[in-house]
Amino acid sequence: MVRFLIGLLTGFVLAAPFQNTADQTSSQNQTSQATNTVQAGVSAHPAFGGTYEALNPQQKRLMEEWYADYNKLTGDHASPTEYNQYSLSTRTTYEAVTHALMTTQLTDQSGKPMGSALDLVEAIEAINGKVPHARGDLQFRLYVVLKPGAVEKLKESQEFFRDRDNTVYHKGYPLNYRQDGTPSIQFSMSTDGRHADIDVDYRSSGIPQGLFNGHLSAANSDVRAGNNTKVHLQRWQGLTDWWRSLFGLPSANDLNEGLLPGDVPPVPRKGDGKLEDAVQDFLQAWLVEGKPEVAASYFSTRSFSCLAEYGASSGRIVNAGNAPYVTAKYLGSISKSIGRVTATGNAVQPESLTGRDIKPMKQPYISTFVLYQVTNQMGMDYECDPDAAYEEQERTRVAKKEGKLGTYYASVFGLRSDKSKSDPISLIWTKEGRLWKVVAWEVEGEGSRPGIGRDTRLANAARRTSKQKIAADPAVLQASQDFLHAWLVNDDYDKALSYLSQKCDACVDMFLPEGEKSPSGQEQYLTHIRETLNMVALKVGKVEDLNEALQPVKPTHEDLRTVEHAGERAYTLVAVPDELASSFECEKRSKKHPYAGDEAAKKVYGNYYAMMFTFRTPGEHSAALTLLWGKDNGKWKILSYELVTP
Repeated sequence: MVRFLIGLLTGFVLAAPFQNTADQTSSQNQTSQATNTVQAGVSAHPAFGGTYEALNPQQKRLMEEWYADYNKLTGDHASPTEYNQYSLSTRTTYEAVTHALMTTQLTDQSGKPMGSALDLVEAIEAINGKVPHARGDLQFRLYVVLKPGAVEKLKESQEFFRDRDNTVYHKGYPLNYRQDGTPSIQFSMSTDGRHADIDVDYRSSGIPQGLFNGHLSAANSDVRAGNNTKVHLQRWQGLTDWWRSLFGLPSANDLNEGLLPGDVPPVPRKGDGKLEDAVQDFLQAWLVEGKPEVAASYFSTRSFSCLAEYGASSGRIVNAGNAPYVTAKYLGSISKSIGRVTATGNAVQPESLTGRDIKPMKQPYISTFVLYQVTNQMGMDYECDPDAAYEEQERTRVAKKEGKLGTYYASVFGLRSDKSKSDPISLIWTKEGRLWKVVAWEVEGEGSRPGIGRDTRLANAARRTSKQKIAADPAVLQASQDFLHAWLVNDDYDKALSYLSQKCDACVDMFLPEGEKSPSGQEQYLTHIRETLNMVALKVGKVEDLNEALQPVKPTHEDLRTVEHAGERAYTLVAVPDELASSFECEKRSKKHPYAGDEAAKKVYGNYYAMMFTFRTPGEHSAALTLLWGKDNGKWKILSYELVTP
């Protein structure tokens, strides 16, 4: 970040890929960490609870180390007592998750103590409380750096088992270790075992509610929701529910209210309006008002892939939570280099792009910057993270929208001072939820082609080869298509039922609504499944084309090989290797049957396939449905199904 932002004035660019935390959405680093020392006696929240002073010594240590790292990076002198200024949901999330971790003592198979689960955590990266418009798997959780050997300790412990790898949600964190039963702590980890997304699952979603009501998924890890506090205390004693007091209740005030000077606001002040106004406000806050922290609020976490300090060559484990503040610091350095100005036009001049895949936009700030709508492909060419670019390209390829003008826009300008001017700077904007955000950038050096960014397709050549789609047994393609048509288009539930194996009975028990008794006998199981199919179909409404009701889910497990088929716009079909099939089966999803994949084993394909999709629903993100197909008495049938919650 330092080299890039200072380089804006010199034309020097260094944009190294940021591998492990780039897949987190803008929500991860929008927590309200403060950047200036709290003045004595001043607090935006009354000290009835949830204060730094009331934290456990282990909880304090993590906070102190976070601020020490932040101060080292920024040269600031911030105090960990600024924890008292965090939002209510941020503090309750931090305290609930760390409390569950510290009160969970690990023992090996012989009963020998191995410390607490919190001892596995080396540092905090980010704390996500409630994040408006974000999926449930991006709210109410901690993002951390784990100590070396953490994976081995979880594997050896009696308290955790390796569940099926994450295949839909917890993107970038495929390894999955959790406790048996509910509530349970879930460690979702990166493949290198050094980064983790940790949350507490307080409840399990049932069918059909979980398929349509994303609020259920979001509330699953919020200790304040429903009876989650009571459920927490049943397993982990000693948590003080200070937020239950009158003055601990969350207010309906603006999300940016109560921030200290220097805080990076969680919501950019004009992010929900017109794009041209957001761009102008970014420049105004940065260069005229001298408020780089306000300007930094427009940067998405996706943009951190472009920062040299956060790339693979940095040689350090990244604390992504500091990135917005590092950004603000060096935005401030640039504005100081330019000097005080009274209007953006005194420091910024419009620049242009050329090419057939762009469209100039009419807007009132043409004397300051030029705004273009660009194609999906061009937007992805600017993407600094290769994996994210590849996956976005796959989505647009399936939708046949690569060359079409889409949701990406480029604001192009140059900076100028009395002594020099910068090369043209292109900021790539898109909407994340309802907010305009900068997701990538490019500075065009001398002799570069205007409007052309890095070609991530070349960088992903090897990865594309390994992810090429494969052909499948025509019979399973037909069976999967016929099942969905019988169920959702033709309302023929008897025919749809004929595609379900009796092995699905175990899934009925797994996803029963809370308090409902299991069916007794095969006839009752069939009746239950038929009623469930009917309820879901009624919820969806009249469907003439599967694309209207379903959308495909991108698999993240490297052993799942995507299959070519006619319904790719509605659902994903993947080939599942024999070694992985058992992890999909409902009867083998517990501590008694942990997943034990052998990465060195030869993968055998052709006997199992999985169908993955979500229902197109507005509002909060709902759960995805995964159906495992295999042969039962010589016919392709659904052997198990799973509700995969965010």
